[in-house]
This record gives sequence, C-alpha cells and structure tokens, in this order.
Amino acid sequence: MSASHAEKTAMDLPENQFVTLTFHDVRDDVARRGDRDQYAISTEYLAQYFSWLNREGWKTISLKDIRRAREQKVSLPAKSVLLTFDDGALSGYTKVFPLLKQYKLHAVFAIPTSWIGTNHKDAIEAYGANNLMSWDQMREMQSSGLVEFVSHSHDMHRGVLANPQKNTQPAATARIYNPKTARYESDQAFKRRVMNDLKRSKEILERELSAPTHAIFWPYGAVTPEVEDIAKQAGLNMSFSLGTMAPLADSVKTYQRALIMNNPNPAEISEAMADFLYHTKQPYLEQKSFIQFNLQDLSQPTLKQADEKLSQFLNQLDALKTNQLILKPVADLDGNGTIDVTYFPNRQLKMQQDLLNRTVWQARTRTYQRVYAELPLSLANQGYNLVQLVEDMFKYNGNLEGLVIDAGKELNCAIETSQWSDDCKKQIQRVIDLKQQSGQQAKYYANISNVYLAVLKIKTNKSIGLKHLFDNLLDDADYIYLVVDEKMNKAEHNQLLKSIQLLTPVQKQRLMVGFDLAGQLNKDQWTTRRIADLRKQGIQKISLENYNFKNAGHVQQRLYASISLNGNPLAYRDPFKAQGEHQ
Repeated sequence: MSASHAEKTAMDLPENQFVTLTFHDVRDDVARRGDRDQYAISTEYLAQYFSWLNREGWKTISLKDIRRAREQKVSLPAKSVLLTFDDGALSGYTKVFPLLKQYKLHAVFAIPTSWIGTNHKDAIEAYGANNLMSWDQMREMQSSGLVEFVSHSHDMHRGVLANPQKNTQPAATARIYNPKTARYESDQAFKRRVMNDLKRSKEILERELSAPTHAIFWPYGAVTPEVEDIAKQAGLNMSFSLGTMAPLADSVKTYQRALIMNNPNPAEISEAMADFLYHTKQPYLEQKSFIQFNLQDLSQPTLKQADEKLSQFLNQLDALKTNQLILKPVADLDGNGTIDVTYFPNRQLKMQQDLLNRTVWQARTRTYQRVYAELPLSLANQGYNLVQLVEDMFKYNGNLEGLVIDAGKELNCAIETSQWSDDCKKQIQRVIDLKQQSGQQAKYYANISNVYLAVLKIKTNKSIGLKHLFDNLLDDADYIYLVVDEKMNKAEHNQLLKSIQLLTPVQKQRLMVGFDLAGQLNKDQWTTRRIADLRKQGIQKISLENYNFKNAGHVQQRLYASISLNGNPLAYRDPFKAQGEHQ
C-alpha cells in the first residue's frame, strides 16, 4: 500500500484534531463492489485496516478522551481516530469485538434501544431477523474496556411523514405532517417527542449497561442545533452527525463522522482519512453549476398534478447534470411588483401550495442536487419580517443548504463603483444585518451535516467595484452572486474580466456569475463565449437564472456544454429529443 504525501505527514495534525469513521455491518461475504448492503465492509478488509492503524501509529480514542480534551484541555494523541459502529448489528460482537481484542483497539457502538431484544420491523429490514447484539453480549464487550455504547435514539431510526406528498424524512429533524388535519406537528409537540425518545434511550442504556451515557449518534446524521439543544437537556451533551470533517475535540458543537461505504480496502480508507484531515470542508473550492427555478412553475390545481410537473423538471435536471438548485419559494401572482404568496408554511403570507419541502427532498434524493432557497429583500420593504420568514422556511425545510438573498438594487451602488457614498454604506450595512440575522435563524433549523451557505445576489452588468466589495465584506457573505443579462456590452464584459483578475483565489471561488435567460435565448453563442471567458479566469460557479419549462429545451440543446458537469459524454441523454420538445 503506497502512502500519499498527506498520509506521510499525518503527524502534522493540528492539536486535538481527530478522524471519526462510521462503520455498520461486517460480513465475510461482502462483494468487492455492488454488495446488497452498501454500508457493509468485509471482515478481511476491516482486519487489514486495524493492522494498518497499529502499523502507522494511529491511536484509537474514546469519548472520554474527547471530553477530557474539550473540558480539561488535555491533548489527544497526535494521530487520533475514533472508530464507531452504528445500529448494534450482531457482527459487532461476532466479528468486530474479536478484532478489537486482537489489535487492542477501542471503538464506540451506537445503539437504537428499541431494536434490541425485539422484532422491530426496521431492524429486521436492515439486518434480518435475530441479527442484532443482545444486552448480555454488550455487557461482555463493555467489561473488556475496549468498547463503549452510546445512544442512536430509542425509536428515531426511521422516517416520519414530512409533507402532504407523503415523503418520509428523518424522525429527529422533521416535523410530522398529519394528513387528517392537514397540519404539521407544533413546536411543543416536536420538542416533547424528541425529548421523550432521547430520555428513554439514555435510561435504557444506563439501566442495562450500568454506565453513564453522555452521547447521541444521530440516525442518518440528521441533526440541527434545535435538536442538539434538546439532546443536551436530555443529558446527552456529546452529539455526532455525519459528514466529511475531521473535527477538533474542543468544539462545542456537533462532531462530524465520515461514513464508510462500498466495502473500501485499507488503502482506500487511509486515502479517505487523508482527505478528511487535509481537505476539510471548504465548499467554495468545488465546481458548481446552478439552475435557478421558480416554484410558481410547479403550482397546479392539485398536488398530484404538481408532482407530475416536478417529475418533468427533475428529469430535465438529471439530464443536464448540474449539481446546485436555487428555488424561489415566493411569488407575485397578480404581477403588481409585490410578493403575495409562498410555497411553504409560514406565519405571514398566504401559502399558495405546500411545495417546497417535497421539491427539496426529491431534488436531493433523485438528482443529488444541493438546494438553496431565494428570498427577495423587497419582502422587508413590503413590511414583512424577513428574518421570521426565513425561520419558518428552514423550520419546515431543514434539508436546505443555504439562503440566497436577492438584494434587488440595494447593493448595486457597492459593485458599480468603488467609491461608496454614506447612503450606499448604510444600504450595505442594512443588507448585511438582515443576512446575519436571517442566517442565525436558518442555521438553528438547518441540518448540521450540510454546509450552510449565505449568498448575496446582485443584478447588474457593471462590476468596477467588485474587488472593493469583496475586500470590505470580509466573511459577511459566503458568496457574491452577480447576475448579468443580454444587455451587457463588450466593454462591460471586459471590465468584469479585469475585475475578476484583481480578486484573490479564495474570492474567485466565492463569486457566482449568473446569466439571466429571460432575454438571452437568442444569444446562446454570446452566453457560451462569456461562460468560457469566466472559466478561464478561474470562476467555477456558473448559474442560469430564470430557467423554466419554456426555455428548458433550448438550454438542453444550446447551453448543455457550458453548464453541464457530466464527465462522461457516453452518458449524455436529451430528454426532449424523443418528444420533439425543443423550443
């Protein structure tokens, strides 16, 4: 096994940083690729990996080690790894425990307490009948000093009804939708349900294993700061989700765990560890292609008809092979220039149809999109409480990745010139204040396993103040989203390229450039050339603004090469070709 440079220099880890890996079932007969259980790893590979850990000087740590590092500032070993196993599969006792004893390693097992000693249908579906550890086996493992057990909830390792279209989503974060009353679970009922579950899980673990339980490993990695607070109140003040970050022991927030999938061999696991350690979450480095879409285009007389339109839209996205979706969940139905309806439950505006949750979930699970919601700053000018609206939106849509604030023309003064007047500075500060306040609310209800991003959207063809804007906003915005239209002339385009050249590499990665399709359908060559110019300047975030069913065929036919992230030309398919639907 050859070691990468990152692996060879692992001793250079920042103090108290550690890797957390999450395994599930272990079997002798796991297929090298395409096994029936994508989360299973072969006994042979796990043994080889344990041997590699010892050979390379890695130390397996316990939750107690992490608590001491966090609370007493005691340093962790230089090369620390936390091994975790979820769900309580019988292989934890028959396969993993013997290997832990052989290699003298420590591990943590997360137990859904309602599964143990029962015929729970979810447990049988996951692992088959009689294929979980017993309490006696867990007591034997714990007495070895090599194993500790934590909560994986009592009965939240399942989905609950989360919208009128009958999607099931993680029980720990979704507010349950009641189809009989057409209402969602109240805040009080939600908190009471989660609290009771966690308290019951903790009580059962402590009674059966005679040891205190302080940690919760969230099912599916689904956790928000809201439920993190509930867990602390239930006595579970160590929280673990899923993700790709190598966390720091002194973090006061939920730790992230890397999920082991597709039966990796030791070389593949060690390479993944290096990625976790040296390429921690920096989402601005990723190439992204955005499609911006108005939920008003999905609204139909019935939810069934709306769902048919959604399937049509997602089929188009899947063919485009873009990876980021911006949804507009509010609309101006009467065309008078003011927002009058939403497509999500809220306390201020009329909900035209409950579409946002379904669209976000389907886009994530069917086409693997990261989904953002866009709200216009004009809502605040209309007298609505924008921060409260954001709170309501994320409360019922915790799977959103972030928020796009359409600043209208309020930030144009900041980008069209590098000389800011006092009035301009006041406008900038107002936008930043609203962004920060709404971000605090959004993050409280957003899934911690995602990377929340805030985006400030500016629509103008002038960019002379772009560098000045970035330099003075500092970290106040994760992205600046500049939208240009077909009226941009050659001089303005060249100015944009010059402005981009002045940006630092990080600033370039935080710049999105969008092309408004409303007036550009007959200028696809213009758009293609400008996108190519931007990519040459290192701009990796490109968006198509105002994508809709009318221009979808044109985009597929004329702009696919510019916007698609499809790396395999043989996988290309045109969803319009058979129907002759090109516009």
